[in-house]
Amino acid sequence: MIKWIPGSEDLFIAVFKNGTALVMDKDRDDQTFNMPDPSSWSESQFYPVRPHRSTKYNPVSFWRISKQGLTDIAFSPDGVHMAITGMDGQLRIIDYRNERLMDVFQSYYGKLNCVDWSPDGRYILTGGEDDIVTLWSFIEKRLVARCQGHKSWVTGVAFDKWRCDEHNYRFGSVGEDCNLILWDFSYSALQKPKHSRMIAASPTSAFTKNWNDSVPQQPPPPIPVPPINIEHKKSLKSHRLFRGFSSPDTNSFISNSTSNTISYNGSSSSSSTTGSSSFSSRFRKRSSKSNSLFAAHHDYSEDVIAEDQVKQYLPVLHPLLKKNQAAFLQPTTIKAVHADPCLSLLFTERTLVTTDRRGRIRTWGRP
Repeated sequence: MIKWIPGSEDLFIAVFKNGTALVMDKDRDDQTFNMPDPSSWSESQFYPVRPHRSTKYNPVSFWRISKQGLTDIAFSPDGVHMAITGMDGQLRIIDYRNERLMDVFQSYYGKLNCVDWSPDGRYILTGGEDDIVTLWSFIEKRLVARCQGHKSWVTGVAFDKWRCDEHNYRFGSVGEDCNLILWDFSYSALQKPKHSRMIAASPTSAFTKNWNDSVPQQPPPPIPVPPINIEHKKSLKSHRLFRGFSSPDTNSFISNSTSNTISYNGSSSSSSTTGSSSFSSRFRKRSSKSNSLFAAHHDYSEDVIAEDQVKQYLPVLHPLLKKNQAAFLQPTTIKAVHADPCLSLLFTERTLVTTDRRGRIRTWGRP
C-alpha cells in the first residue's frame, strides 16, 4: 500500500506486510540501513527512526508499527492524523507530523482490511474478517456502531462525501460476498443492542448520543508501563517533522464539535500549523536521530520532564466492546455487483466505481 502524504509533492508513505512503514522522498536515492530493535514497551507499540543523517538518501523516516502486516492507510482531512489497519485486527491513529501513536482500537474478530475517514474528520470506517463494517468516533474516541450485512469478509469501505452533512452520513462497503452495501448513518438510525436480562433491568435503558453514558462499562485494566527515565527535554516544537506545509487548520472540523480541543489520555492538546518552510524541507532539516520521547539516545539540554508529563505521550489502548455494548446499524441497499469477490469502492459525484479480484472495474449510477 502506497499513498502520497497530503500537503507534499515529494513525500509518500509505503506500508508493508512485516508491520513497518517507510516515508520516502521521490527525489532521493535509496540506501540500505540498520534498524535497531525496540528497547521498551512504548517503542514496541510505535517506533519511529530517521536512519540517515544525510538528506540525500531514503528513507526519510522508518516506522516500526506492528509485528504483523499492515493492510490499509487513510489520512484525516485536517492533514495531521493517519489511520492504519493491520492483520493483528488493530486500528491505530497516528499523529504523523509529530510521529506519535495516539490511540489503538481492536476489531471484534480477525484482521482489518480497509479504512476510510469521513469528510469532516469526525468518523472512521473499518472493515475486516469479522464480516462487519465498524464506525468509530474520532472526536469521542469510541466505537459508535457495528454495521452487519455482509456474509463474508469486508474488503473496501468509503464515505460518500456528496451525501454527508453535519447530521447524516452515507457510506458504502464491498466484500468477498460480491455485494455492494450502502448505509445511511445518523444517531436516530442506530438500534440498541439486545441486552441480557441483568442488563435490561438496569435503569439506564434509554439510548442517547453519548452511548458510553447509557451502557455501564468496566474501566480498562491499567497498562503495564516500564520505569521511565527522567531526561532533559527540548521544546516540543523542535520535534515536529511536518511543520509548515500547506493544509487546513487542525481545528477546522473540531471547532464545530463540542470542544476546540481533543483530549488524549486525560490531557488536552490542540494542533496548530505555523511556519514558513515547506512540508518536505522540514523533513530534510531533521536529524537522523529519533525524536521519540522514549528513545534512549536523546541530547536534551533544557527543562526536565515530569513523569506524568511523559506518560501523556503513551498510546491509549481502548478496550473491546461486547455485542451487547455496541449499537448496530441496518443496511439501506444491498446489491450483488460482481461475480467475483470485490476489492474496493470509490464514490464520485455522479457514479460509484467498484473493482473485483479479477481486475474488473465497473461504474454504477447512483441509486
